[in-house]
Amino acid sequence: MQPTFRLIGYRKALLLFFLIWIVASGLYYIDNLFSPNYHLGYEEGTLHKTIKYAICVFFTIVLCLISRAYSMLLLIFLVMLLVMLIVMDRGVIDISTLSILITATMISYALVPSIWEYDMRRIGRITVYTGAAIGVFSIIEMTILAPLFESIWASTGSIRSVSTLFNPSNLGLYSGACLLLLPFLGFRPINQFVCGGLIFYAFVMSGSRTAWVALTTVMAYQFFVSTVFRGNVIRLLRRNLFRLIVSLVALIFLFTVVSAFNSPLVEIEIVNRGADLYTASIRWDNFIRFINAIDTSLLIPDINGQRTDFVHDNFYLVILNSFGVIGLLMFFAIFSIHFSLRKSKDLDMFAWKLVFAFYMVAGLSGSQLNSFPNNQLFFLSLGAVYVLNMRFLRKNSTNSQRLPTKSCASPILKP
Repeated sequence: MQPTFRLIGYRKALLLFFLIWIVASGLYYIDNLFSPNYHLGYEEGTLHKTIKYAICVFFTIVLCLISRAYSMLLLIFLVMLLVMLIVMDRGVIDISTLSILITATMISYALVPSIWEYDMRRIGRITVYTGAAIGVFSIIEMTILAPLFESIWASTGSIRSVSTLFNPSNLGLYSGACLLLLPFLGFRPINQFVCGGLIFYAFVMSGSRTAWVALTTVMAYQFFVSTVFRGNVIRLLRRNLFRLIVSLVALIFLFTVVSAFNSPLVEIEIVNRGADLYTASIRWDNFIRFINAIDTSLLIPDINGQRTDFVHDNFYLVILNSFGVIGLLMFFAIFSIHFSLRKSKDLDMFAWKLVFAFYMVAGLSGSQLNSFPNNQLFFLSLGAVYVLNMRFLRKNSTNSQRLPTKSCASPILKP
């Protein structure tokens, strides 16, 4: 029995490290908050990249070993070796090789929902609390640190929060994912409304129309296709109408205080992002240029960067251009061998499935694959939709020996 207890101890220690890494990932670019330069083509630096990918490689090895997905681990290392050879040959890493590297080092996050099936609520809560902390830093950015950002906001014609993430779009995606998780984690009403208010503030101030549209689309679809979901949402609104009104008033008051605190900002000429379609037209033009640039070279990864300038704003174009048609078909074939659709209807998994849908919709106008830490949450949510095939799991899994615990899923919302 001693090896079993020792294994359980290792798994708990690894889970603790994983939770700490989730928090650290959300605050990873906090130094940029106090020295804003993302508008100048900010490069995160060698140290940031080294730490980030070193930890991702660590989790890749450990998660695959725990799941006994040895063939998957071998394939990952072969891909990483190929990327290293390409980078050494070219002397530079472009978006195609970077996308392949990210996929190789982070796809193992899809194993997390299988390894810690009964801890997905805890993982979700840590993610939401991190999102709330990011919201606090967003308020600090828009008040105390506003003078540092005034020149950026004046040059872009928009006041957009970055908080502790890489750019405003990254903040919008992360906050949107947190908002989707929030109702399903069994928070007490006071925690739910405090966290929800902070996250929603960051979500709005990010100015990310991609995140706004994606969140609205996912929630609207779920509302119309699920009778149970629709009925429970209506009951939720009725029971908590007073709290919602108080929260709305508090948010309006917060926005008013921020605006009053930042009196110099009234001099900035702000473009209405809801009506300004300039960036949307750029994305459409890039899509058309990508289509016009298609030739036989699309069959293989675009390591020469022929279409790199046209794919930054679309997740689907990024993976197509990065892997090539042949590489993408090989990836799907290998993925279908190792993974199959998860049939669980547990609310904890359902919440992460909504996050996956959110990222897939947002991918039409942005690439979560290249946006840290959203790429981690994306692959984690992938594991809520697809599960590792049983023949790649250990025969004597600790999870299979452990009796299923009674689900503490919230009765308010159901899939």
